[in-house]
Parts: sequence; structure tokens; C-alpha cells
Amino acid sequence: MRINHNISAQLTNVSLKKVDNKVSASLERLSTGYKINKAADDSAGMAISNKMRTQIRALDQASRNSADGDSIIQTAEGAMSEIENILQRIRELGVQAANGTLALEDRKAVQDEVDELMDEVDRIADTTQFNGKGLLDGSASRTVMTNTLSIHAISASMDVPRNDYEITIDAMPEAAKAQLDYTIPSTISINGYSLEITDEYDDTSVRKKIIDMCDAMNIDVSGPDGSLTLTTRATGANQKISVRSAGANDETVIYGKDAKITLGTQFTPADGFSYKANGAGIVIIGNDGFEMQIDVTDAKAGDSGIVRVEDAGYMVLQIGANEHQTLEMDFKEVSCQSLFLRNKEGVNQINACTQEGATELLKVLDDAIDKISAARSTLGAYQNRLDATRESLDVSEENLTDAMSRIMDTDMASEMTEYTSNNVLSQAATSMLSQANNRPQQIMSLLQS
Repeated sequence: MRINHNISAQLTNVSLKKVDNKVSASLERLSTGYKINKAADDSAGMAISNKMRTQIRALDQASRNSADGDSIIQTAEGAMSEIENILQRIRELGVQAANGTLALEDRKAVQDEVDELMDEVDRIADTTQFNGKGLLDGSASRTVMTNTLSIHAISASMDVPRNDYEITIDAMPEAAKAQLDYTIPSTISINGYSLEITDEYDDTSVRKKIIDMCDAMNIDVSGPDGSLTLTTRATGANQKISVRSAGANDETVIYGKDAKITLGTQFTPADGFSYKANGAGIVIIGNDGFEMQIDVTDAKAGDSGIVRVEDAGYMVLQIGANEHQTLEMDFKEVSCQSLFLRNKEGVNQINACTQEGATELLKVLDDAIDKISAARSTLGAYQNRLDATRESLDVSEENLTDAMSRIMDTDMASEMTEYTSNNVLSQAATSMLSQANNRPQQIMSLLQS
């Protein structure tokens, strides 16, 4: 028996501390509901769960984004439905005006109603908005910036209709030309068709050959001597014009309805975003894969300038938890001008004041109704896709939450069992520590006797 060192008490105290630590940990897990409350509990588990939590929150927001997109589509589709009803009424009036029993005054009255209905179509197209953003006026747009290009001292601005690409390039004020250069002999290729140029051709002959070749491909060619403007007569966003000159590695490609390329034109400065020059031409590449090249003469490396690519007519929804998980929605403009009921100056293209005009009105209205129906069909497809997307996002969120729960959450039954066991051990250790501390008193009793 020893007095200076109570080994039994020390051993009991160590055991008590260990048990108390376990009791404290159990209490923390039971009170928070998490079995990982700090990195020391499970560093790998915490890292994994944090990534999962990030994805879960992003999926939840993406689901809400999809619901917002659904609301946008419902707003646009409802407005289009009303416009279609108006067009049906205008067509009905056209059928009435085409009847030979009507007098001139009767047809004028019909035309008055047609004019008012067309004004209402324009009003609906101009005022249909969601959160302040126009939906049916062609204003939904996005801007893509890029510096993946080569350029020398050139500035170009190409205006295209809505739903097409608008390209603005700004560079040094030094004069430069974007032109289609050729040598003799050489080959020019337009939309895959080749024109061989030999020494028997002068500039006028080359121009005529290009015009004849383009006419066969449904492409209009215009412009003064020294330049050519190529405009596709085909409609649709997938139509394109491409031009390649033999010996060049790059090709000029323009996509979109009424796509247009001008060659040999002197350009003036315009505004845009940055680029860097390193070769003999401009290469514009949008995030969606749109590409365009303009060859320039007297190119020099190291110049800098600005470029902007705008793609009008689209609204991009973030429908996923990560980048590039988006949906592009194309909201067609449905004004009377876009439906070819009025021209750019606002003059009516349909006339119910004569029997012939009323008959022609029917064909124009059929085309307009078909266009509205196609646009509504596209919106319906978007809506169905968003519904499926939202369901998929909700399922992914549910599964990720379940996986994170298995890593992070406390099994209350198991933890309560652990807590009870450790609590009993703590009480027993406390009692034994009291007994161990009383052993020196036994030595005093021995000494006194």
C-alpha cells in the first residue's frame, strides 16, 4: 500500500475521462441529429456531404427555375392563343368580305374591324411580358463574348433580322478591307459549289460567274463593283451561306434566315468586346458553336480590338445544377409585321375593301395562323420538356438527400443505446473513483492501530 501515488485512482480517472468523452459525443449527436458535427468526426464524410449539399441546393433552385420557365411559357402561350383567336376572326371577316353580296360600304366596315384587330395583335405582342421581359416582341436575346479570333485593323457591322446573328467588330481606325481575294488560277467555293478562275477571266467575268452560280443555289447577289453581297432567299434559322477561296484554311459561314455576307466592302469602326490578332482573318466563335470568318488583306500579328456576337430571339434557362445545363427557348415575334400582315412602315398588307383583296387575305391569314400554331407547338414542346426536367431534378434531389442522410444523420436508436451504455459506465467509474480515493484512509487506520 502506497501514499504518494494512488495508481488505482489514476487508472479509474483515465477510464472515467474516456467514458465522459463518449457520453459528450453521444449527447452532441443526439441533440444535433448529425453524426458528423466537425471535420474531426469524419473528414472524408464531411467533404463528401458538403459536395452533396451543394448539389442538393442547386438542384432545388434548378427545379424552381424550371417552374419559372413553365410560367413564362404559359404566359406566352396564353397570349399566342388570344392572337390566334384574333387571326381566326380576321379570316372569318375575309370570308365575309369575299362574298359578292357585300357592297363597298360593307367591305369598308369589315376593313375597319380588321384594322382594329390587327392593332390589338400588335398590342398583345408588344405588352406580353414576364418579370419585365418582353416575350413576343422579339426582344429576348443573349450576348456572347469571345476572343477566339484573328483580326487586323478592321471594323464591321452586319445587321440581320430577328432570330439571326448580329456581329459587331471594332478594331484600330486604320483602313482595311474585308474581301474575297483570288489568284489566277484559283478556285472559289460557295456552299460547296466550286468556280474555277483562269487567266481568261477579268473581275467582271468573275462577278458574273459568281452571280450565275449563286442564282442556282437560291442566293441573291447585289452590290456595286468591287463588292458582292450574298443573301439567301431560303428561310429558317438553319439556312447558311459559306464562302471559301482556294489556298485559304478558313471559310466564311453565315447561318440564319436572310443570311447575308458582304465581300470587298470598306468597313467603319463599331463597338464591341475584346479580341487579339494573330493571323490573316477574323474568326468569331459563339458559345453555341456559331462560327464566322472574314478574311482581310495586309494582316499583321499583335493588333487588338473588340468583338461582340449577339443571337437574338432566345431566352436561356438554367435547368441543371452545373454549368452548361441550360435550355434555350425561342420566343417568336408575333407582331403583324412578323406575320406579314403589315410591312416595315406599318402599312397593311391585307385589304378587305375589294373582293380580290379579301380573297388574297385568306391565304395571308392561313400562313399567319400556321406560323402561330407552329410557335405554340414549339412552346408546348418546351413545356413538356420542362415538366420532365423538373421531375428528373426532384428525383435526383431526393436520391442525393437520401445518400447524404446516410453519411451525416444520426441513427437515433443506435446512438441512444450507445449513450445509455456509456452513461452507466460513467456512473460506475465515478463510484469506483470514490472507492479508490478512500484507499489512503485505510493506511491511516493501519497507522493509528
